[in-house]
Amino acid sequence: MRPDAAVRRPGEIGDGSVRERLKGYGVVPVNPADVLWNFEKFLVGRDGRVIARFAPDITADDPRLIEAVDAALAA
Repeated sequence: MRPDAAVRRPGEIGDGSVRERLKGYGVVPVNPADVLWNFEKFLVGRDGRVIARFAPDITADDPRLIEAVDAALAA
């Protein structure tokens, strides 16, 4: 990974309860920006850049995800 990539990566949206539960099993990321669980979601813009990152707890019908997708499509 390029050194500046972690700086440009968006923070995770969501409550992160999966992240907290995994800590109980000793699963802790070395870098907080690392993808911890395979159900994290990334919204990618038309230019190929990540617009938003969503916690594994965020469902496909979560209003925050829907709003972000709608905003990206309107841009």
